[in-house]
Amino acid sequence: MRRENQKCFISITLALLYVGLGFWGCAASRIPGSDPPEKNETAGPNSSIIPVRGAVTHLHESDKKTYTVIDIVIGDPFNGALPDDIDSITVTGPQGKLALGKNDFNYHAGFRDFWISIPGVPETGTYTFTVRSGKRSGSATDTQTALRTIPLPDIRTFSPAAGETINRKPPHFSWQAVEADIPLYYRLDIKDMQDKDIFRTGYVKDMFSAHAPANMLKPGQTYRWRVRVADGANWIELNNRSQNQWQQITVAQTLQERQYSYRVPTEINDGWQTSSLTEAGMDAEKIKELMHRILIGDDTVKNIHSVLLVKNGRLVLEEYFYGTHRNHLHPIQSDTKSIVSILMGIAFEKGFIKNIDQPILDFFPEITPANLSADKQAITIEHLLMMAPGLQCRDSYRYKWRGIYEMRQSADWTQFMLDLPMAEAPGTRFEYCNGASFLLSAIIQKATGLQTLEFAENHLFSHLGITELRWPANPQGITIGWGEMRLKPRDMAKIGYMMLKGGKWQGKQIVSRSWVDDSTQTHIKAGRYDYGYQWWRGNAVKDNRVIDAIWAWGHGGQFIFVLPALDLVAVFTAKHYENPGFSERAFNMLTGYTIPAVTLPGPPPKIAKVAPKVLETYVGTYKFEHDGQTESVDLILKDQKLYGRSNDEDPVELYPVAENKFYGTSEDIGGFKLQFVKDQKGNVANFLLHFAPQVSLMSIPFEKVK
Repeated sequence: MRRENQKCFISITLALLYVGLGFWGCAASRIPGSDPPEKNETAGPNSSIIPVRGAVTHLHESDKKTYTVIDIVIGDPFNGALPDDIDSITVTGPQGKLALGKNDFNYHAGFRDFWISIPGVPETGTYTFTVRSGKRSGSATDTQTALRTIPLPDIRTFSPAAGETINRKPPHFSWQAVEADIPLYYRLDIKDMQDKDIFRTGYVKDMFSAHAPANMLKPGQTYRWRVRVADGANWIELNNRSQNQWQQITVAQTLQERQYSYRVPTEINDGWQTSSLTEAGMDAEKIKELMHRILIGDDTVKNIHSVLLVKNGRLVLEEYFYGTHRNHLHPIQSDTKSIVSILMGIAFEKGFIKNIDQPILDFFPEITPANLSADKQAITIEHLLMMAPGLQCRDSYRYKWRGIYEMRQSADWTQFMLDLPMAEAPGTRFEYCNGASFLLSAIIQKATGLQTLEFAENHLFSHLGITELRWPANPQGITIGWGEMRLKPRDMAKIGYMMLKGGKWQGKQIVSRSWVDDSTQTHIKAGRYDYGYQWWRGNAVKDNRVIDAIWAWGHGGQFIFVLPALDLVAVFTAKHYENPGFSERAFNMLTGYTIPAVTLPGPPPKIAKVAPKVLETYVGTYKFEHDGQTESVDLILKDQKLYGRSNDEDPVELYPVAENKFYGTSEDIGGFKLQFVKDQKGNVANFLLHFAPQVSLMSIPFEKVK
């Protein structure tokens, strides 16, 4: 593992391995457990129910004709081959069954979508879509509530224009707004000349430009692009849309890199004041370097959708990539869990819940759980918050989310969760369980008499000025507590800053400081991580200081980092599916760029005096072994100073700030802290290495071997 020409205290390769393959036995790109893929899984792989979504849309085409578009999407999992194993499709409209069958539909394999475009406008009313495969069936409904003709985008305003050659990357596309008296949502589509989908954004309100990913369009190739305009952001919920004719463009053989240009975020009357990075005392060049890497598609920061920084209470950075926009409602995945924790605190403080030690079965007297035992009766709200209910959830990447698939398949999700057998006594250990967060939402609804979404709107979102979001409920009407929320990144930052200020936003106490403190302190170890009440925590080291951090952590790279000592909030969003390596990239952006760009307040810690005899007890060889690999560190004493050396590299001086605590800086892993631990006999047994590598905010134990 020797790294040439670098001073390294430990190998970053082993750190990557430790984080990725350690306690969890899963890839480094996934958090422990993680969300299941967001693909509308409503049934398990062996279910008799086929997961289906469907929509009817009124389309104003570029030929100025109107069409009725029907989309029927088969969800995942579906135990069969598509499209062949779908035997029949029927559509019933407001006036009865339509004269359509499976063979009338086209099929788009990439989206598992059966679709058809029928001349004429759709009737208003409810449509039911039913699919059958052998003895299995599934259905969905959609309602066409309004008919209006959405004007066509004006291709004369398009850039690049038809026939133009693109010579810079990432390619930039822009167009002018369509005039209308309703909010409109825009989507960019790009295809190759073989009609293959290359890239598309979501429907985003008032989006008039977008960067496509830097390396998606190949030099020398020809593509087509267009803009869709709709009256809604969700393909099921929207009623009407228009789309212009395709515009053909060519990519030059040689592309110049587009240079990043920093701009102070815009104040848009949403509660955020803004200022520049320099005014906030940050190293603007360090942040610009990161933004440029994202812009040009550097692999170390690929698939990043947005980066927002709040320093000293002001928004100082707001950048969007990959075709996203400030108005984009982004999936925040398991960041939802942290918001549910806040809601639980509010419910407790307002007297809806007596205390978090209350047994959860108290809230469901109408349910008689299977496998009832003293352990199950002892599960409390706090156990759910800690991800330690002791239930056999089988609900993580390790189990391929088997538990959540089975829960979705069940007739009553709450009953399913409460029926699960116990694996151990509650509070025994952390075991990732999306169903535990679902139960928290169910408890909030039971206690308050409001759907969790409505409770959040009344007691949290309205106070933060959050007016646009999506947060669906399950078939029983219970808001999904583990994920599936969509928020604007600026609103994610509000959640983070409220936590940083002890539960306050613009001087108003939204949730108590005591709840913020309690929910973000360590209540249980989650492998090598610390876990509070649906919040993660760890620390980094900068300028010989330990910097505590708490964060919400969502699958695919959705993060809200809160660093109180730096008065800093960082929000990162990213591609939320098929995005391996998302954790490494997010932590690298935080510890490799964001934290180093901040000037720490106050003087550096004083160097402590440690007796030479004490220093001698630390001398020796220390090893960390994991998954068949070993990292070795030698601590040596020279001129009554302690040094650390790994893999024959140059020694790194260790500076004492207490008798058993030392700081150092390595070119490879940055700032770090060593904390020596003695055994029961008083001998030095190991040291804990606290640091913030490119993948996490964590600590690693090194055992003394000689």
